[in-house]
Amino acid sequence: MSDRTATAPTYEVTLAPWRRERGGSVRLYLGFVRLAFLKFLAYRLRYYTGVISYTIFVAGNAYLYRALFASRAEAGSVEIGGFTLAEMITYIAVAWIGRSFTFNNIDRTLSHQVQQGEIAMQLIKPFHVQTVMMFEAIGEAAFRLLMFTVPIMVVVVPLFGIHGPPDPALYGWTVLSFTLALIMNSQLNFLVGCLAFYLKNITGVIRAKHISMDFLSGVLVPFTFFPEWFQTVVAWLPFQGLSFVPVTIYLGKRTGPDLAEALIVQAAWAVGMFLVGRWLWNRAVRQVTLQGG
Repeated sequence: MSDRTATAPTYEVTLAPWRRERGGSVRLYLGFVRLAFLKFLAYRLRYYTGVISYTIFVAGNAYLYRALFASRAEAGSVEIGGFTLAEMITYIAVAWIGRSFTFNNIDRTLSHQVQQGEIAMQLIKPFHVQTVMMFEAIGEAAFRLLMFTVPIMVVVVPLFGIHGPPDPALYGWTVLSFTLALIMNSQLNFLVGCLAFYLKNITGVIRAKHISMDFLSGVLVPFTFFPEWFQTVVAWLPFQGLSFVPVTIYLGKRTGPDLAEALIVQAAWAVGMFLVGRWLWNRAVRQVTLQGG
């Protein structure tokens, strides 16, 4: 009897890398827009108090500037920093209305995820956290537009006699500018949030950012009220694109080539900060440390 060794057949199996089907990424990220909208919809009652607080902010600034213009009118001047009193009141109202649309807490959310260790679960999921947060910010902005911005407009516009822009076409350009401001603000907040990987606790940084941004974006005081050297420095920074640029477009202060240039600069900053955010994220995630048991 011969000794035979049975040899089992062998097969080579090559696993193709997983790829999401065409259009799958778009559907995935658009789903985060819907989820963010529904999440904030569950807490919509707290935004009704925001309508009151924003009205108070506008009223306080409006009466302050009315007093300022009244004192200058006695000296024979009825225009300050290139604005009349009516334009100044409109500036304040539109700036705060726009802020209610572009505001988000990406930096605070990212910081919380890093501190609580939740970022580890985000890193193993088949999506990019930066892109997800951007689309969630869009969903939040859609919610804010319907449940926060529009109610503020309903209260503030008739209360302070806010008029429309000198050219109806500026409505569309203003909406586009505030949309770009939303993207810019989201990416700026993402950059600040990435600091949590290095500093762990960035509560103080976030508070300082909120205070400085209201000032540097032109929400509190238009840049034209400041000295020429300050305006020159700020012109090289992205912050004026968050509020000052959209509001001056609404007021008709930017037309023709100046309008096109302002929008192009906003778009360039939005893309640039997104790319810087992606670069910083790829390096920041190397700092992830998890503790517990």
